[in-house]
Amino acid sequence: MKKLLKNTILIIGTFILFSSLLSNTAQPGIWNAGGSGSFQLLYPEDSIAYKKIQMQSESIHIQLYKGFAVVKGVYNFLNTTNDSLTIKVGYPINTVFPSKNYQSHLNQVVFDDLYKIKGSIHQQEIPLLKLPSNNSNWYVWEITFPPKQLLNFTVHFIVNTNNAQILQGYNKENKNGFIYLIETGSIWKSPIETGNFYAQLKDDINLADIKGIAPSQLYFNPSNNTLHLKLANYGVQPDDNFILIYNKKIDDFNFEEIIAKSNYLFQEIDVFSNNKPSVGYTKISLKNPYEVKGAGNFIITGIYYFIFFGIPILVGIILILIIYKLLKRRRKSDY
Repeated sequence: MKKLLKNTILIIGTFILFSSLLSNTAQPGIWNAGGSGSFQLLYPEDSIAYKKIQMQSESIHIQLYKGFAVVKGVYNFLNTTNDSLTIKVGYPINTVFPSKNYQSHLNQVVFDDLYKIKGSIHQQEIPLLKLPSNNSNWYVWEITFPPKQLLNFTVHFIVNTNNAQILQGYNKENKNGFIYLIETGSIWKSPIETGNFYAQLKDDINLADIKGIAPSQLYFNPSNNTLHLKLANYGVQPDDNFILIYNKKIDDFNFEEIIAKSNYLFQEIDVFSNNKPSVGYTKISLKNPYEVKGAGNFIITGIYYFIFFGIPILVGIILILIIYKLLKRRRKSDY
């Protein structure tokens, strides 16, 4: 009888401990994706320019490869004042943000670097004023915006997409992930009048390999494997971001080899940006990038049901057996 009680207490204690460990599920979402943060002004001393410079348009071109992505962003700004404005602007190294349509999910965009980043004004490259450091999360340029004139700023860089991890409950997948943060317009003068976003699938990546979310209707041109979305008069309030999840993580991925041919890759995306088709796009929808395959959630649910329903039933059965044995023993002693 003592042995039975001892084993019962041991089983119940083990499951209580296990249930407390199970409660430590990770925050669902997409983590360690490559991508781009918002291009924005940074310093309090530049607040004189707040809401006085309008980002009239942005044209973003992305080429997705297995393990990395090449990005070219072209921004047109209008200084709406009668004075020249010189301010510091930049890109962040990483950020965490919630999904608009999937409120319980977070997304972490980590650029362990924006590799080979370069910025140009009217096709003339300008030097970086500041690099990321222990005290700074930004690549920074200083730009002078002439009064009542358009300024064209172009940026090129490469990001590692090979380390994305998608978490959903106790399931996870290691994938390639790219996230482009749509400008909120919270600092620039709103609205952003037009935005065009193109993502070309390279390295034999197929549309069937892609999961994603876009802030507007997504289109696809099969002739050159290009996704396209367009926005108009946006940035007044937060929009969902452009999220693309594709292909499995590549083991032993040599990213240094990719960086070594950055000049060639930038030439490739320049050709793409200047020669993309203007017709032949059809509406598409992509699968939810937050959904993860796996039996983990099913198994854990089964364990929880056992803990909260199975154990009480088991304890009840054991107590009945104990009472039955005690009653049986008492009857024998009466005789």
